[in-house]
Amino acid sequence: MPSVSTHVLNSENGTHVSGLTVTLTHVQSDGIRKIIFSNKTDTGGRLVENFDFPLINEEFFEIEFKLSDIHIRKKGIYCSDIIFRVSFSSENEKFHIPIIVSQNGASSWWSGA
Repeated sequence: MPSVSTHVLNSENGTHVSGLTVTLTHVQSDGIRKIIFSNKTDTGGRLVENFDFPLINEEFFEIEFKLSDIHIRKKGIYCSDIIFRVSFSSENEKFHIPIIVSQNGASSWWSGA
């Protein structure tokens, strides 16, 4: 079964980011979206979600990180979410997206197997 994992760190104070909502949504070919899971990072800033989904073809998903859970809205430019559009083509795929966040920026990378 496919899985999505993350580890979120705060670059301003070096702490783990707990309570950040991470949502995986399946985007169907007709544009209809179906939430597969929505959960929060634990006290160590981590989240691992396995999900049961029939991968018939290459399926497209959005992984949303809800920064508004942890940041106070400021005047001017404000980033409330980070969304990655990804595809899974095998039921054994594992997708890991660590993120380092601050009030004014974010850095991310991903790996998979």
